[in-house]
Amino acid sequence: MSKLDKLINKLCPDGVEYKSIEHLCQISRGKVISKNYIRDNIGEYPVYSSQTENNGILGTISTYEYNGEYLTWTTDGVNAGCVFYRNGKFNITNVCGLLKVTDNNVLTKYLYYILKISTEPYINRGMGNAKLMSNVMAKIKVPVPPIEVQNEIVRILDNFAELIEKLTAELAARQKQYDYYCDKLLTFKEKIS
Repeated sequence: MSKLDKLINKLCPDGVEYKSIEHLCQISRGKVISKNYIRDNIGEYPVYSSQTENNGILGTISTYEYNGEYLTWTTDGVNAGCVFYRNGKFNITNVCGLLKVTDNNVLTKYLYYILKISTEPYINRGMGNAKLMSNVMAKIKVPVPPIEVQNEIVRILDNFAELIEKLTAELAARQKQYDYYCDKLLTFKEKIS
């Protein structure tokens, strides 16, 4: 029996309570930050937008609106519903939602992992532009096990994320090595007779 199984059996043998995001978090949105503004105010603090490339970073500016542990999500567009864990000083654009955990019985990182797999059914894909707006995010219900269980879930998933990152880097290195040898072995000098 795993440590997680033991914790669940000991601390919540009868299941766990489900709570809506509006009872666990302060919910807000970012503000309009144009590319021109980013260009004219270059700095060290990331501006996160609705994109998912580069961890959602649109650019960096000299000031920040948020400092601490938060979750952001893409509110509309092709990536609607994508959830990100943020920790530090940053900004978000108007196409990002922001969650600040206010319940002492919920870990932000745990909520991140839960929402990563829970938002899909709530995305409105009608009218050609997918959306997951604040009022819908507020109603999503998530399981809230005891903190010890949340800690163990976060530990396990963080370890998997780290392994995936290492494997991805290893695969990229192997591909580069393969390409090098493929080019070297399959390039022939022409003989002129």
